[in-house]
Amino acid sequence: MLLNELKNYDHLYLNEKVWPTVDFHNWDAQNFEPLPVEQKTELLFSFSPLSAPVKLWYWMQWNLIAPEQVDKTDFYNLFRDLPLSQKYMVYSQLVRAGFVGKSQGIDTYPLFVVICDEFALAHSVIGQAAHLTADANEDVVFVLTNLFVGSSHGPTLTTLNYASALRRMGKHPIVISTTCVPKVTMYKYPLPAPVFFGNVRAEYFKNNTLFNIDHKTETELPGRVMVECWGEQFDFVQLAPMDDPEHLQELIQLVNSLNPRYILGVGAMNPVLELIAAKRPVLNIPCVTSLVTTPHSVPVLHRELTKSDELRLQHIDYKKPVLISRLPFRLRENKGLRTSSIEDRALNFVVVGHRLEQEIKADFIQTLVTLKTNFPQAAFVFIGPDNLTALPAMIQQCSYFTGLVSNAIELIGSCHFMLNPKRQGGGTSAIEAMSLGIPVLTEPFGDVYQYIGDAFVCCNDEERVEFIRTYLNESECRSFYDEHCRAVYDAATDTASLLQHLLLDFDQYIYQHFAV
Repeated sequence: MLLNELKNYDHLYLNEKVWPTVDFHNWDAQNFEPLPVEQKTELLFSFSPLSAPVKLWYWMQWNLIAPEQVDKTDFYNLFRDLPLSQKYMVYSQLVRAGFVGKSQGIDTYPLFVVICDEFALAHSVIGQAAHLTADANEDVVFVLTNLFVGSSHGPTLTTLNYASALRRMGKHPIVISTTCVPKVTMYKYPLPAPVFFGNVRAEYFKNNTLFNIDHKTETELPGRVMVECWGEQFDFVQLAPMDDPEHLQELIQLVNSLNPRYILGVGAMNPVLELIAAKRPVLNIPCVTSLVTTPHSVPVLHRELTKSDELRLQHIDYKKPVLISRLPFRLRENKGLRTSSIEDRALNFVVVGHRLEQEIKADFIQTLVTLKTNFPQAAFVFIGPDNLTALPAMIQQCSYFTGLVSNAIELIGSCHFMLNPKRQGGGTSAIEAMSLGIPVLTEPFGDVYQYIGDAFVCCNDEERVEFIRTYLNESECRSFYDEHCRAVYDAATDTASLLQHLLLDFDQYIYQHFAV
C-alpha cells in the first residue's frame, strides 16, 4: 500500500502543474518516518522514482539510512538543477543530519561552493566589496552571524561573546545578522520529515530599539538599534539579503564605507560572508569542532588538525589556511550551585539537549539500561524533551523530563554525572556542568569531547561503570576530577585570550596575502 502511495506522489510530481508538496510532506511524516529502518530500506529498494522532486527525497532518505546506496552523480545533478533557495535548504538539511549524528554520505563542500557561486552571480549587479587597503579601519569590527535568535541559542550567544571580547580589546564591534537560513517559503521540493526551517525573528527588523535578549524586552532607543546581553550593549544590524537584494547592497555599502580590517563570521556557513570574502579577508568561525571548508573565507578549527583532516584537505585541493583555536563560552548569570552529594539516596544522571529525540539512539538507551542495572539507585534527568517514548519502561520509571527550561544549570547542579550521547553538539551544557565540578561522561566524538578532553572519555559501558564506581568510592579521585573540571571551565571561558591569539594568526594571513 505504501509503495503504491509513493508511486502515486511520484506520478503527481511528474504531471501536475501544482505540486503536492504539503500533502507529500504529511504522508512522509505520518507514514514513512515512523517506520523501522528495515521497513524503510525494503520500501526504498522496491521503488524507482521518475520525477526529479521525489528522486531528491529518495536520495536524501538513503543518505540517512544507508549512505552507500546513494547515487552521488545523480544526486549532484539533481542539486545543480534546483532553484538557489531550494539548494540552500537541501544543503542545510544535510548539515543538520550530520549534526544530530545521522549518517552522511554526501560531501557538502561542493554543494556549498555551487550555492556561493550562484549567489554571487545572481547579485553581481549590485556591486562588490572593495579590496582591503592599508588605511583599513582597525577599530570597527564586523561580527556577522547567519541567524540571531535569543538567549537559548548557542550561536547567538557565541556571537555576542566574541563582540564582548572585542570591546574589552578596545574595538568597536558591530553585530550583523544576515539571516541566511532556509525558510518555510522555500519549501517546494520534498525533503525527509521533519523538515528543518530556520527561525526568523521579525522583531529584530525594527529601528530605534534596544533589544535585551536576557530579559526579552524592547526599549525605545532613538536613532540606533542595539542588543543587550550580560548588561553590555552592542550596535546591531538585522538584514535579510537572501530575500531582499537591497539589504545585500546596504551591507556591501557598509563594508566599503567603514572599511573594517577585521570581519568575523560566526556560526553556520554563510553565502553572504563568502561574497564579501571573495574580495577581502574574512574569518569564518564555526560553533562546532568539525572541520569546515569555505570557498573564500579563512576557516577556524576548534581543535588540532588530524591526519584525516589533512587527507580531506588534500583530497579537495584546499588552498586556504586553517587557523587553530578553541571555541570560547560565556555563561549567563545564574544561581547554579552543586547540591548533589555521594551521600544522596539517588544517583542522578543528567542529559541535556534541544534535539534529544533525534540524538538518543539504541546504543545510548542500552547505556542507560546498563547504568540502571549496575546502580539500582540511578535516576535520569532529561533537560529539553517533554518525553522520550523510545525509552524502555525500566528507564521511564526513574526518569524526569523537564521540557525546555531557562535554568538548566540549576537542574544540572542537583545531579552527580552528565551523560553525553554520541552527537556533534552539547558543548554549552557540558561547560555548565564543568563549572559546577560535575563530571561529563562522553565518547571520544563531537564537540563535548573536544572541549573537555580525554579525562572523562568512556568508549563503552564497561568503562563508564568502572569510572562511576571509582569516582564514588575514592575521595582522591573526586578531588582530582573536581579540580580538572574547574580548570577546563576556566580555559573554555577565557574568550579574550583565545580571540587575541586568533586575530594575531589572522593578521599574519592578511600580511602574507594582501600586502597591507
